[in-house]
Amino acid sequence: MFTYNPWLGCHKLSSGCQNCYLFSYDNVKFDTNNIIKNKNFDILIKKNKYGDYLIRGGQDVIICEKSDFFIEEADLWRPDVFKMIKERKDLHFILLTKRIDRAFTNLPSDWEDGYNNVTFTVSCEDQISFERRISDLLKLKAKSKTIMISPLLDEIDITKLLKDNKQIEYINCGGENGKGARPLYFDYAKKISEDSLKLGIPFYFFDTGTYVIKDNKKYYIPYEKRYTQAFLANISHN
Repeated sequence: MFTYNPWLGCHKLSSGCQNCYLFSYDNVKFDTNNIIKNKNFDILIKKNKYGDYLIRGGQDVIICEKSDFFIEEADLWRPDVFKMIKERKDLHFILLTKRIDRAFTNLPSDWEDGYNNVTFTVSCEDQISFERRISDLLKLKAKSKTIMISPLLDEIDITKLLKDNKQIEYINCGGENGKGARPLYFDYAKKISEDSLKLGIPFYFFDTGTYVIKDNKKYYIPYEKRYTQAFLANISHN
């Protein structure tokens, strides 16, 4: 899997952004409030001396792990990214965003029902953000759609919006990491897992976060054990 960041920097959009690693870690490298074009912006279509792409085909490419694909300041650069995505049909792009509402007016003219090699992944953190953003995701025309609930900050009922689901391929869920991390309530994650199972949607609990509250006890999870402990929680399902 390859991570592609066409631009760097982001603005805090909602409570889920409060302790974002981008602000706590990358701020030492650049001003997070100043959106800048990455020096490797065109890495997707660069080739070596033999005429082969530097980024080999057949990979999943995560777009904008360190920003938001639909952030306003990148409007001038986004069309060029779509051109590269269209050229690289041999790659599968996972497009990350919280600003899904902006997708409706910022897709290429030939988008139609979506590009075959693009998955929209919309992140949310509580009931309000889930209802607002996932409602837009369900309205958007796209070949592939997934949900990222991370950091999970409150109890979320997914059943109302997804009861007749025929679009969402899977749900990822995780806690918050880093300095000042807010705890993940295990019962909230378990409830989403149970509801998604009833709805026939695969669910993956991939990261406990720094703190977990279970059976009214607060646990600190060392960084190197967070993925393992999430797996051992045994609430993920295909």
